[in-house]
Amino acid sequence: MQIGEEANAHEWADPGAKPDLKEVVMGLHWTPPDAGAATEPADLDAMCVLFDADRRVLEVVSAIHPRNADSSVIHTGDSRTGTSEWDDERIFVFLDALPEAISSVAFVVISATGRVFSEVRGASCHVSDHVTEQEWIRLQLTELGQRTAHCVATLQRGPAGWRLSREPEAVNAELMTALLSSIARGKGSAVQ
Repeated sequence: MQIGEEANAHEWADPGAKPDLKEVVMGLHWTPPDAGAATEPADLDAMCVLFDADRRVLEVVSAIHPRNADSSVIHTGDSRTGTSEWDDERIFVFLDALPEAISSVAFVVISATGRVFSEVRGASCHVSDHVTEQEWIRLQLTELGQRTAHCVATLQRGPAGWRLSREPEAVNAELMTALLSSIARGKGSAVQ
């Protein structure tokens, strides 16, 4: 499977539900190795990429750059161990507050240590309603095999409002490579 291809590991939590997209949260979780295990903990990173209508990257919100310019996208901070009981990292997107220049949003997960997802115990993520906590998309990252990065979902602005998709249409291989390079350089926020 190549970067940008659809993965079968995606599930619509409720296939019949039509999301009321106003406040969205992407949550990322993984399980640390057992105590005494010879393996170092995995370090997964949640990122949110903001695009304009020409698919140019306007901003990347991550643990190092935890808010966009107007705070309509907020990252809760970096977990390097996966020891949280629920989500280890979360990104909140307040769609009504996003600047008009933003036409699409992509939720991306990257392995900061380069460990493939299939080797990260309990690695999963979801896209949900922030207020009701209704889960719209769930992804078992462990089922993505040898991948170290994946676009979980995208949001596109349209005349009737925002549309949620599990198609990774906004993120191509070139951008994914740039995001991985930013992690390798010390989790910088600038990806252009």
